[in-house]
Amino acid sequence: MSQKQPKKIEKLDPHLVNQIAAGEVIERPAAILKELVENALDAGASQIIVEVEDGGRARISISDNGCGIAVDDISLAFERHATSKLSHQDLFAINTFGFRGEALPSIASISRTEMITRTNADEHAWKITIEGGNASKLMPHSAAIGTTIEVRDIFYATPARLKFLKNATTELNHCKEMISRIAMANPSVHFIFKSDSKTVYDWSAGTLATRIGQVMGNDFAQNTVPVLLERNGYKLEGLVSLPTYSRSQANDQYIYVNNRWVRDRNVAGILRVAYQDVLMTGRHPLAVLFFNLDGREVDVNVHPAKTEVRFRDSGFVRSFLIQGVKQSLLASQHTSSPIMGNLVANAFSAPSPKIFTNPQFNNKPILRDSYPSARPHPIAAFIQPVYVPVLEQEEVVTDYPMGIAKAQLFETFIVAQTKDALLIIDQHAAHERIVYEDLKAQWSAQGTLPSQPLMQPEYIELNESDCALFAEHKDLFEQIGFVIDVYSTKTLVVHSTPIACHLQGSKEFIADVLADIKTLGEGVSAVEILWEKLSSRACNNSIRAGKTLSLAEMNAMLRQMESTPKSAQCNHGRPTFVTLDKKSLARLFER
Repeated sequence: MSQKQPKKIEKLDPHLVNQIAAGEVIERPAAILKELVENALDAGASQIIVEVEDGGRARISISDNGCGIAVDDISLAFERHATSKLSHQDLFAINTFGFRGEALPSIASISRTEMITRTNADEHAWKITIEGGNASKLMPHSAAIGTTIEVRDIFYATPARLKFLKNATTELNHCKEMISRIAMANPSVHFIFKSDSKTVYDWSAGTLATRIGQVMGNDFAQNTVPVLLERNGYKLEGLVSLPTYSRSQANDQYIYVNNRWVRDRNVAGILRVAYQDVLMTGRHPLAVLFFNLDGREVDVNVHPAKTEVRFRDSGFVRSFLIQGVKQSLLASQHTSSPIMGNLVANAFSAPSPKIFTNPQFNNKPILRDSYPSARPHPIAAFIQPVYVPVLEQEEVVTDYPMGIAKAQLFETFIVAQTKDALLIIDQHAAHERIVYEDLKAQWSAQGTLPSQPLMQPEYIELNESDCALFAEHKDLFEQIGFVIDVYSTKTLVVHSTPIACHLQGSKEFIADVLADIKTLGEGVSAVEILWEKLSSRACNNSIRAGKTLSLAEMNAMLRQMESTPKSAQCNHGRPTFVTLDKKSLARLFER
């Protein structure tokens, strides 16, 4: 048998190198649009016109009124790893969008590209054409100051990649999504987007709030709360949706790091953590968040497309971002779903208040344990949800934030009255939140939850990797009330389960928690995953629809809601009450 001979190592042809780089940077027409628009922004453009044909597959044109490119640098701009955007050759001092020097040569290597550019020092513009990586001579041209780049016949030079493009509608949607992401982070720039000669978007320059409204629509602005948090040079601002306003997919989540849109699992995981107590599993909040920090604290050079980042202190960044979003959600915790009108004001008008107040009820502070309460011992609430009277019927008080109970409808809803509004409360949803927050308060105070022994141990079969993962987090399961032993490399034996939730299906619960720990990694901690799962089980001991309540019991629940965090939503994100103010009620009767 003859021995295989080693092959000679050869340096790749520069044109082939550019085509390889194009495979990393240029996935589809939207990627070309991104690179060229970011170049226009780096050039200081105040107006950018984007035109596409056939979803960008036939043609993409980007015109800007930026500073242009000096005539001596035009040819060099299409050389690999040539850039004007790295100051002092410092890869960790990046304050521009494009800096790798790969975009233009990569685009030119797989298409027919034409660039016309002019600086304020030039008497006229200059034109260059590159076809399949081969450049023409510079030619004088007539054009205003700025740059226009036109890219035609994408992937014509690499037909194997051409067949992976989708139909025109799909590619156009990707282009529209890309220009929307960029436009939201640059409200001072006038963006015009055209498809097949028809104007799709014409977003004039304005404020950040105005631009978000232009891109996301008025419905988003009316169902969001502002986020603002600053600490030690870190700043987070933007808008996040109320828990009652969500989507089945996470498509409407825009997270920017130093004005650069990122698609990072760990960064996006903050939203799941922040909403874990108020949003139903399978639902996703909407968000537009801008996170700004020193450029030396973040590495944006992780991926060729620059959509992923790496933070120097990822633990602090994660907790900072979660705190910023949670703080804003807590500020709106007693905001109900109004039947008429809207309670959400325009964002970015003022910082979030230090003490969370309820604008719906005369700015009276909503603080835990600040109102009379008949809350029984937390464990008693789980075993037998019974209330004792808080207010005698003759003690009519109308200035409580949640008002005074007047009646029960369909053995499901409590009707309450405040000084100037009518409230309708879902008794099951409200009590579910009360039970869950009491559960968390007890765990926070004692560091554990009591267990309920099983009559017979439950044996759970898992694979070896899941069993090993459980062993790493066994103490966390014990803190919420489990008593579990690792019986073998593939078997667990459950001796006790949490009293509070009367947990059914221990195997499914444990398997779901372990699956999320593996999937989410550092994005969500194991503790947060455990509580996310418990939130959906905490409703088992809540007062159900169909249970008749006395006025005393209803008033006791209202007082508990006033001192319970996040009481405007149940654990699944549904509203616990809706409001009809006196003026709206009068309008119903044309008064």
